Amino acid sequence: MRNREAARYARWAAIAAGVVALSVVGVYAERALRRAHARSHAPVAVPVTVQQQSAQFSFSKVEQDRTIFTVRASRATQYKDQNRALLEDVWITIYGRDGNRNDNIHTRECSYEPESGDVRCQGEVRIDIGNPNAGQGKPAESPGGIEVTTSNLSFNRNTGEASTPAPVVFRFPAGQGRGVGVNYSTRDSTVRVEHAVEFDLSASDRTGGMPVSATGSSLEIRRDQRTVLLAGPALVREGARELSADAILVELDANYRARRAVAQGHPQLRAQEGGGKISISATQFEGLRNPAGWIERLIADGNIEGTRQTASGADRFSAAHVEIAMLPGRNLIQDMTATGGVTAESQQGGDSHLLKTDALRVTFSEGSAAKASGPGAGKMDQQRIESVETLAPATIESKSASDTTTLRAKKFVAQLGPGGRLDKLFGHGGVDVRRQVGSGAPQTISAAELAATFGAHGDWDTLEESGNVRFQQADRQASAEHASMVRATDTIKLDGSPVVSDAVSRTTAASVVVNQKSGELRATGGVVSTYIPTAKGDAVNLGSGAAHVSADTLSGSVNSGHVAYTGHARLWQGESVLDADQIDLWRDDKKLQASGHVVAVFPQIAGPFPALPGKSSGPSSAPTLWKIVAPVLTYWSDRGQAHLESGVSASSAQGSLSSQTLDVFLGAAPATSAGAPGAPGGRQLNRVLAQGSVVIRQGDRRGMGEQAEYTAADGKFVLSGGQPTIVNAASDTTTGHSLTFYVASDTILIDSQEGSRTLTKHRVEK
Repeated sequence: MRNREAARYARWAAIAAGVVALSVVGVYAERALRRAHARSHAPVAVPVTVQQQSAQFSFSKVEQDRTIFTVRASRATQYKDQNRALLEDVWITIYGRDGNRNDNIHTRECSYEPESGDVRCQGEVRIDIGNPNAGQGKPAESPGGIEVTTSNLSFNRNTGEASTPAPVVFRFPAGQGRGVGVNYSTRDSTVRVEHAVEFDLSASDRTGGMPVSATGSSLEIRRDQRTVLLAGPALVREGARELSADAILVELDANYRARRAVAQGHPQLRAQEGGGKISISATQFEGLRNPAGWIERLIADGNIEGTRQTASGADRFSAAHVEIAMLPGRNLIQDMTATGGVTAESQQGGDSHLLKTDALRVTFSEGSAAKASGPGAGKMDQQRIESVETLAPATIESKSASDTTTLRAKKFVAQLGPGGRLDKLFGHGGVDVRRQVGSGAPQTISAAELAATFGAHGDWDTLEESGNVRFQQADRQASAEHASMVRATDTIKLDGSPVVSDAVSRTTAASVVVNQKSGELRATGGVVSTYIPTAKGDAVNLGSGAAHVSADTLSGSVNSGHVAYTGHARLWQGESVLDADQIDLWRDDKKLQASGHVVAVFPQIAGPFPALPGKSSGPSSAPTLWKIVAPVLTYWSDRGQAHLESGVSASSAQGSLSSQTLDVFLGAAPATSAGAPGAPGGRQLNRVLAQGSVVIRQGDRRGMGEQAEYTAADGKFVLSGGQPTIVNAASDTTTGHSLTFYVASDTILIDSQEGSRTLTKHRVEK
């Protein structure tokens, strides 16, 4: 995950700038209408009269004792043969049916036709809307007045409509505009600019400190309905931003102030910011203003699609509905809420990042003043995203050339730093993380909570998970109450009763650290491992059933299969036990090694010893345990052979021996006395080979030689090498090329150097 993704989401807030511009379309009408509405007292109605004289001329239209409009001229000339009059210095004052207007049309000369009621003015005509002093020829004083200049105007006495096909120029306090053709109806209080509408608004704090221009095919002001409509194709520009739509509608409140602006019919917002091109479309854009004139809320609705193109890649955003709340009194975003299939995708270079959720809230900083660049640019407030919060379950997917990470949670909260960089990401209510590194097996982690930190380059640095943490990769599994992942070292640390397992082993400890790339493992604090027997052969196969190993620490690699148990290491399997300072296991080599104060205990194969010639067989020998002490022990499980060296001592109920080295051979456990097989996989001692300064003790009898071999099946020792010697309690000495004596009897077999065999019987002192 790269933090640039979260920073780019802030640019979707450009919706705000575009929709803000919608409201300014009706600004020029708002103030004029508000001033006119303040004059709620209509003039006293006068009866309908028609006067024709050279000094004065006037007529009015009255409906239900209310004057709708009055036509006045300072001089009138009646032409008998043409049935028309020439009016000079003409004023047409329009009051409206509710008497809430005082708009004036003024020109130098008009032609009046009494029969048709038409007044035609060929020269320049000036229309003042919302200027109460215009009828007295005084200059405009109303700050909201609109001045319209045109020519070739026609006014009909009967319909109360004024119109012209000529070009028109209008001015208002916030700017100026132009168009072609005007129609002004006193009946429905509508002013319409027919064609080629253009107007410009001066820069102000309400326009973000930048000038605004707008164009449209027509502009219609419906005073009674309190609406202003700019028909499309309509286009509004604010600095480097522009909004296009089939129609832009501004609704006015009871005081004729803009309260709602709506862009409908394929509205699209385009901008160039931060080195990228932004485009946002929706079914409708809407802006809501408060009575003080500030934008309160911006809304985009229906099939919202946003894109941002840069030299390095592209960003995409989509949702069904977006609402933006603005800071009171400022042209700044407070927060943004998006709902309905929200997706935000960023592709920069070889990296991609995708967010999916059904609801999202973005909180913005209050911003700081900065100088915007570009034609017509002014001062504007630069904002940044402070936090992003999903309001529904969400998925975040991040891909690079070698790494794919997918996060899922019921809720995510992201915190961003001053530079727009993603600092922290929190997951709540059950979090799942799936990571694929290269062609390796995918890693999955689940937990109740997640906390991630991010570095300067946008990649995550650490992941902290807590609450029922579960980790799995192929056949490797781990669980704990808390897990910490570090990207730089590619390690995961488990605390809180961690358990690590694979197909053949399970380990518990106080703390476990695993390198996910190399497979290195280190566990500390009360380490206990259990190895499950398999049919393929195992590194540990000293006895029957599962093998258990305990130690202070465990280190090694799950990839190489070599692990070391250090500090009070102890291994037990069935009746076999191994204690040492350290026990090393090699899984693939099927080997283990114990070093430092090694103490091994092996069960001896039990069974009847065969009788000597001429002797009957004795009773069954009870199973016995051999205890062996040495500095080093190496065991190969596939051969069932343990090799002990550097001075060995061994003891059992059958006797004891010491030597330089000792090889112990373990065989499969024999059948039980009932004929049933022994424990599955069980092994017991069946042969011992001692070499180097061998000393055997049995009761008061002592045997010496360079080599001794003991076979458990027949209970005999064979001494050989050097000058084998047996000494009994009476100091009787027996020597030979090799000496064989049976533990269960008093028989010794001597093999002389000449090859002859001599049998000597000794009573074994019991």
